[in-house]
Amino acid sequence: MKLPTIKDIALEAGVNKCVVSHVLHDDAYAAKMRPETRQRILDIAAKLHYIPNQLASATSTGKVNTIALISNFKEMQRYNPVTRIITGVMMESTIRRYSIKIFDQNDLEFTFRLIAENRIGKVIFTSAGHELREKTAELAEKYSLDLVFAYERGHGRFPAVNTDNVELTSRMVHYLAGHGHTRIALLCVPHWAHYVADRHAGYLRGMAECGLHTDPRWISCSDETERSVENMLALPENERPTAFVALSDMMAARAQRIAWEHGLKIPKDFSIVGIGDTESSVSTAVPLTTFRENFIETGKLLVRLILGDKLEISPDEFNVYHTHAELVERKSVFNIKNNRREK
Repeated sequence: MKLPTIKDIALEAGVNKCVVSHVLHDDAYAAKMRPETRQRILDIAAKLHYIPNQLASATSTGKVNTIALISNFKEMQRYNPVTRIITGVMMESTIRRYSIKIFDQNDLEFTFRLIAENRIGKVIFTSAGHELREKTAELAEKYSLDLVFAYERGHGRFPAVNTDNVELTSRMVHYLAGHGHTRIALLCVPHWAHYVADRHAGYLRGMAECGLHTDPRWISCSDETERSVENMLALPENERPTAFVALSDMMAARAQRIAWEHGLKIPKDFSIVGIGDTESSVSTAVPLTTFRENFIETGKLLVRLILGDKLEISPDEFNVYHTHAELVERKSVFNIKNNRREK
């Protein structure tokens, strides 16, 4: 059986082959055509079961329909968010008839040389390391490649896709305040990355928006979660926090264990909200209420950006396109308001 060609589509559509080629490649020339003409050509191509010859296209244009995804191979094995981002990338790229080729980030000079040798013009980078991201942007400029970043912020003309982390922790505070908590603490870590600083800022914004007092003793930016919780629980009962915002489910689980060891009733005496919806959020003694980041949507949005789609959302001042976390309610937050009404 003879496969249909561009010529066959052109004959049935009553246009020349160049017009059909522009439409099938969805290029700038096609965007100037009348929508009904483009749609007629696409409908005819679908009816004839036309299959594009990617090899021929690559030969004529010098570019392949492939996106390079640079990541940390070790991190891909143990860090679930990266896997979920890649899943979103694969889902969206498959629909768009693009393949994905994965490269390791450990030798960026070699990686970019391979990308150039493979005639790949589009790159997605998934590491949060600032120096690596700067080097990646530098090499993308050197090789005249399109580039988008997962996490953190954009670099120059290259955008990023990231959770709106300020909004995220602000919502966590609002959630706890909505349950009647007024003494809300923050379990943070040293500000080694932008997302950490953003989550800290979101907590402060949420406290201000809810009209709540922020006590410096309720804020810890330390890698020693257990000690931070110990110090807060050592405060007089009427001064210590009744609820905690934790920057991860793991931190929340550690904090909950310390509270349990101190004989506190969970969640009545100790409420906490985490981030991640990880396995640890359901394996704690009292399952954690948490916020799930939408990493699948992050992956899809990365592909849409790298392919130059017009998006309904706009980037912020740091050239970041935001996705939004989803609340997952479990049992780790005590509702003070309901308890007061019952009394």
